Amino acid sequence: MNILLIEDESKLSLFLKRVLESKNHTVTCCESVEAARRGNFIESSDLLILDLMLPGESGRSFLQYIRKMGHTLPILVLSAKDFVATKISLLEEGADDYLTKPFNADELLARIHALKRRYAGKKISNELKVDDLTFYRKQNRARRGGKDIFLTKKEADVLSFLISHRGKAVQNEDILAKVWHTKTDYHSNVVQATIRRLRKKVDEGFRHKLIRNIHGVGYMIVASDKSEDDT
Repeated sequence: MNILLIEDESKLSLFLKRVLESKNHTVTCCESVEAARRGNFIESSDLLILDLMLPGESGRSFLQYIRKMGHTLPILVLSAKDFVATKISLLEEGADDYLTKPFNADELLARIHALKRRYAGKKISNELKVDDLTFYRKQNRARRGGKDIFLTKKEADVLSFLISHRGKAVQNEDILAKVWHTKTDYHSNVVQATIRRLRKKVDEGFRHKLIRNIHGVGYMIVASDKSEDDT
């Protein structure tokens, strides 16, 4: 498994890396949420091991962000907090398991193995399809009407986000948070510019327009069996 470990205690992080790599896992270590965001490691990870108390953005905030953005990778939370109410709230917010510090390495490995079994076969396919459009995540490429469509990394990330929320309007700030890792409206024009390029590449020349502007809300992928009132 490709495991992303976000832990700011360097000794513990090094110990966990050694333990996990001894079981043939590939481990990427980050000491903060900011470092994980910069590296964009979520997309390539099969499991996230997340400490709660981190410098800067907290592990809890990052957990909430991940689930809001629609990521489904399993998340194992590590924390010194042993309150039942804390565990319950984190599980309700999207954590898959919770391990209290200090813990036994064998128990950690057993919990990871259990999560691996639970998620076996659920890994997202490289291909996403909407009507006659096929999007290839890893290649930053799409195909529609027998034509190959080559995308920039940002165009591909925006298209992937729209498809993963098909039938649901997403706001500028959600796209900014997911693709550009920022929430400020100062950058909203970059979303509009990217959407314009995507529509030209994906929709130009086709009767049915997949990418729609939902006035006052945001953008949405609309399959051909949906209403075409919005343009």
